[in-house]
Amino acid sequence: MNEQLKFLIELQKLDSSIISMAEKIEMIPRKLDQFNSPLKQLNELFQKTKTKYSALIKKKKDKDLQLDEMQDKINKLKSRSGDIKTNKEYEAHLREIQGFEKNVSKMEDELIAVMEELETFEKELKAEEMNVKKAEEDYKMQEKTLGGEQEKLKAELETEKAKRKDFISRLDEEYYTQYMNLLKRYGDNVVVEAKNEICLGCNTNIPPQLYNDLKKGDVLYNCFFCKRFLYINPPAESANQTEASTAAY
Repeated sequence: MNEQLKFLIELQKLDSSIISMAEKIEMIPRKLDQFNSPLKQLNELFQKTKTKYSALIKKKKDKDLQLDEMQDKINKLKSRSGDIKTNKEYEAHLREIQGFEKNVSKMEDELIAVMEELETFEKELKAEEMNVKKAEEDYKMQEKTLGGEQEKLKAELETEKAKRKDFISRLDEEYYTQYMNLLKRYGDNVVVEAKNEICLGCNTNIPPQLYNDLKKGDVLYNCFFCKRFLYINPPAESANQTEASTAAY
């Protein structure tokens, strides 16, 4: 097989590997987002519950304060009972006290309802806090795992890029220019096999004479239609010889 063709085939393998690694590296932040999204949702839910809980705490304090103020008024009214002279005034005084006491009873019921609601929210808050902590732990674990995977891929990518430079240095500039132009057009499908007189890149028939020349493997040929570099896979024995030859580089 033509030496330049061998380098082009290996270069394409390297580029396929490089593209695959680059895509995997690019996907890592998206993978991490899969764990960040539920964490964010759980945290938002926790904050909403926390806000409602804080509002209930304030409501309870307000009720306690109102209850204390009302009880203080009742106590003051009761302390004035001895100063009342007539039965009519006394009856009016008692009605006023009873009115305040009814309000106190109503407010105590409201306070009990708030306290029961607080108890429910407190349980929800603790459960949601545990969920957030669990999601945070999962996120940190994945961040560490994916971070390690990313660093490993980056190191492998640099190794592949170094190999690529070596292959480029061995390629004729003309072929490399053609290769890069085709790479931009077709992606990592630039050097393709020809089989049964067909280009497997574009599925176009190859003229018999060109196909016979391809079999010789001593000259680089392009598909007349898609312009990709063409090669014919050698028999197993020849293929092993080619691999050994390429490994020597």
